[in-house]
Amino acid sequence: MLRRSLTTLLVCLVVCLVMVASGSAWAANPDESLEILLKPQEGKAPTTPSAHKARPRYSRSPQRPAPPVYGPSAYGQPAYGPARPWPAAKRITKVQPAAACQAVPYYQAPPTCILPKPMARQWEMSAQVLFARVRGRVAWPRYSQYTTYQGDDNQVDLNDDLGIPAHDALLSVTAKYQFRPTWAVRYTGLFDELSGSAYPQRNFYFGNRQWSTGQDINGKLEHGYHRFDLVYDAIKTCSTMLSLFGGWAHADDKITVNCSYCGNMQSVLSKGNDMGAAGVQLQRCIKTNWANGGTLSFDHSAAALFLDNVEGWDLYTSIRYSVPLGCNRSGFMKGGYRYVEMKKHETNLILDTAVEGGFVELGFIF
Repeated sequence: MLRRSLTTLLVCLVVCLVMVASGSAWAANPDESLEILLKPQEGKAPTTPSAHKARPRYSRSPQRPAPPVYGPSAYGQPAYGPARPWPAAKRITKVQPAAACQAVPYYQAPPTCILPKPMARQWEMSAQVLFARVRGRVAWPRYSQYTTYQGDDNQVDLNDDLGIPAHDALLSVTAKYQFRPTWAVRYTGLFDELSGSAYPQRNFYFGNRQWSTGQDINGKLEHGYHRFDLVYDAIKTCSTMLSLFGGWAHADDKITVNCSYCGNMQSVLSKGNDMGAAGVQLQRCIKTNWANGGTLSFDHSAAALFLDNVEGWDLYTSIRYSVPLGCNRSGFMKGGYRYVEMKKHETNLILDTAVEGGFVELGFIF
């Protein structure tokens, strides 16, 4: 009986020690331990051991930065703009050729002044209207055979004596072909045909005929001026072009004087001249408006005429405004002042003609 009571006491003591040890290891607060078991915390993701955290995945082909956008500007210069994102991948269905000329937004144009000029294998053509003051003198024969004018130049004024109009609109054309980046050929022509009538206030001789005061004289002047130049662009930058040129020039002059009330009297002087020509041309950009591509520039030229007993000049100064037409083409309008003079002095002839005045010109580079 005593042995059974002792065994029962030892079993109870062991059970108590096990309960105390397991309670302290489970939680400091039995209620909290029970709550954790019965109702886990909400709103918190289960923690992952540091040894099992997922590593970031790296791409074998990292994204490359988009390159800057290049494209032809209005005058063939490279245009720079902000980078564009790479387009989304598409399935290629058909290979199409790239467009030869693409419009470039104004914000992609470089902030410089660009002078429109013909490139290699391009043409520059223009037509000009010259509002000219026409004047001149002629002595034919130079020394009169008659006693009254013996030893003196028999000079006749084209306007006062022959009735040639002093003011008229003349036509001039220019065609230039740029066969190399710095070499070109150019043709320039000036044409005028003026006729009028007058009552001379003095006696004079023209073509060995005497024309008297008070006669109704009809005069007509036909003048043609042609020049062919070989042009070399010594300086050719984005904003400046300095050209040297030389070549051959030809002038035809025909003066007809008649009097229908004087027995159909008529005298005709026809003379052709072949001359050399040399000169310089300067073009420089003033301002380029990148909103519409228009360019303002000045254009000056000076040419000297010589040989065949001729001395002459062909000078002009002007302001030009150009508008881009795409594909390195442009149109322009020019306005300024021009002076053309030729003096021919021979043993038995004096023929001086001059035209000067303002002009307007319209042309294209294509």
